[in-house]
Amino acid sequence: MCTVSIVAHADGLRLVSNRDERLDRAIARAPRVVALGPRLAAMPQDPTGGGSWIGVNDAGLMAALLNRYGAPVRDCGARWTSRGVLVPAALGCDSMETALASLQKLDAAHFQPFRLVLTNGHAIALVTGDTREVTCAASALERPVMFTASSLGDFLVDAPRRRLFDWLMTDRAARLRGQALFHRHQWADKRDISVVMQRADAATVSRTTVDVGSGGITLEYESLLPSLPPQRFELAAC
Repeated sequence: MCTVSIVAHADGLRLVSNRDERLDRAIARAPRVVALGPRLAAMPQDPTGGGSWIGVNDAGLMAALLNRYGAPVRDCGARWTSRGVLVPAALGCDSMETALASLQKLDAAHFQPFRLVLTNGHAIALVTGDTREVTCAASALERPVMFTASSLGDFLVDAPRRRLFDWLMTDRAARLRGQALFHRHQWADKRDISVVMQRADAATVSRTTVDVGSGGITLEYESLLPSLPPQRFELAAC
């Protein structure tokens, strides 16, 4: 369960991800910089599956993972591979093109439904798995974009969150501020479908901001449950 947005600005690109999780799930490990083949990448780690849901490498490639809810699932009878392995698999690549070529070779039957968003500042790609096949679609990044998912049903949360995001993006000069407000927004009477969501069994547990621009490559991680000071990591661009 996540909400991801990507906004281009004069100095580069910003990706923000809210992670929603069950309250009984193990707390994520703080981000660190790791070597993934020829690349260095900054990303937090999910202690359950061992992978991650968001990260950036020193080539400026960003990756964000969302589960898919409501899609038919083909159970092949084998144990599922954690979807979290997809993020480091992508960030170990030198370019989006290389990452897409590698991800298209995955056996979709090993993964529960997912969407993996990749961007390098000029283009955006969506890699989708539905237990039957893995598909990839890439295009130029021409406007702010938002992706969201919820175990309540993706269809239930997408429309209200998208209306809010589109409204906050109407002022071109204030889009970064609008993006920040979006990822901190909660409807008092609809907390279960809010961007900062809250239910008896689940909540938004962290917020991650990735920036790639002339000032460098940074990842800022903010744990909300438990509430901890933000942690910032920098990568030297290659």
